[in-house]
Amino acid sequence: MEMTKEALIAFSSAGKKVSVDEPFNAPGRRNRIVFDALRHADSKKIFGLAYEKNETLYLDLKCHPARIDELVNTMPYILPGQHFTKQNWITLDISQVPSKEVLRKLVEASFQLTD
Repeated sequence: MEMTKEALIAFSSAGKKVSVDEPFNAPGRRNRIVFDALRHADSKKIFGLAYEKNETLYLDLKCHPARIDELVNTMPYILPGQHFTKQNWITLDISQVPSKEVLRKLVEASFQLTD
C-alpha cells in the first residue's frame, strides 16, 4: 500500500484524540531516522511509532503478546518489533500491508491496548 508518513499519521489518528511528537530526535542533533510518536492525547502513552528507513515506511504498534509469533509467522508485512520491547510490539512494513482495513484494525488494537 502506498502512503506517505504524513498520510499514515493522519489515517492512524482519525477519530481519536491523538498528539504527535518527535521525542527521540534531539534538537540540533537530528537522527538519520525521524520517529513520529503517536500518543493518546490525555495520557501521552505511545500507541504507534511512524518512521522511514531505507525509503520504506514503517509503523510500530503494540500487540497482545500471545498473538505476535502467529502474526509474524503468517503475515509477511508484520515483523518483530524493531523498537520498544519485542514481546509487546510489532512493526508493519506499510508498503506490504494489503489494505487500509487491515491497517485500521491493527492500529485500533494498539490504541486499545495502550489506553
